[in-house]
Amino acid sequence: MLLADEANIREVIMFPMNQRAEDLMMGAPSEPTNEQLRELRLRVLPQE
Repeated sequence: MLLADEANIREVIMFPMNQRAEDLMMGAPSEPTNEQLRELRLRVLPQE
């Protein structure tokens, strides 16, 4: 920020996120697809 002479850190940060740690440009984080879960050999169990 100082080297680029910018007043706001958000102007120079590599991966900008909002205050909830969401990347609005990439839509992340998002729910994993079934294909992604199978690839990693994971399964989601329902809450009790």
